[in-house]
Amino acid sequence: MPCNPSLENSSERAVARTEELRMEHQATSLASLPAAPLRPFISHYWLSRNNTSPTHTVLPDGAVDLVVVTGGSGRQRADMFGTSRCRTQLLLELGVEYLGIRFRPGQSRHFLDATAAELTNLAVPAHGQLVNDILVASECIDGDSIFAHLDRILSTHLTHCSPQQSKLDSLIRQLSSFQALSCKEEHAASPHSVARLAATYGKSRRQFERDFIEIVGLSPKHFAQVIRVQRATRLLTHSQLSLADIAFDLGYVDQSHFTHEFVGFHGLPPSKARADVAFLQDTNQPADHNKHSILT
Repeated sequence: MPCNPSLENSSERAVARTEELRMEHQATSLASLPAAPLRPFISHYWLSRNNTSPTHTVLPDGAVDLVVVTGGSGRQRADMFGTSRCRTQLLLELGVEYLGIRFRPGQSRHFLDATAAELTNLAVPAHGQLVNDILVASECIDGDSIFAHLDRILSTHLTHCSPQQSKLDSLIRQLSSFQALSCKEEHAASPHSVARLAATYGKSRRQFERDFIEIVGLSPKHFAQVIRVQRATRLLTHSQLSLADIAFDLGYVDQSHFTHEFVGFHGLPPSKARADVAFLQDTNQPADHNKHSILT
């Protein structure tokens, strides 16, 4: 008996619609650069929909995140996540949406009430008018157009609360952009030694370290190690340099020293990281979604 064409077409449409719905509800992750005027303060935005991962590995980075959580068992909320001092496994809620703002090291102070030092190794509820505005926007706006609205909200905040620059900002940028940090960074001849940076800051080494920790959440020496491992990670994923060459270029004593420090941050040796597809994917850079931005 021949098939009924109308039933066959209807069945095909139903299957197609089921697949379409499945694709709509599957977990997706996005990352976006902020509008250009915000980039001195904000590294990127990120969005994770319908989370399916029970945990997330957090590495020390000297950055603070403001994270909005929507869905799940509780009501919508916002939390501040400080930098960690070591590799940490963060427990996540399944099936919820996470929207994050990653501030550049030292720059969360222009947006949040808590200092970076108060948030180190912690997740703390976030409050205030800025947070309320972000919560409202994230609840009402769907898709990656939320990034453009974050641009507007954060730019408006800076208009009303003008950022107060500090001499520490230039020192943080100096550490963040270093080409190679000698393993003897404490030597007075090194341009990145804590003593040299303190002299540039114009205060004692102890006061410099206290002030640095206050706005970054890590000591200058620890932050410099973080930046060096981040640079090594980029070289592993975007160059063909040997491990020995990477160790030499970044000022490690030798490859063994490089491996030891890399394992301390990532939990696996650089040789394995270079061959790990998931690790390579995790190092992707945020896209520029500013075609949606309402800032010029």
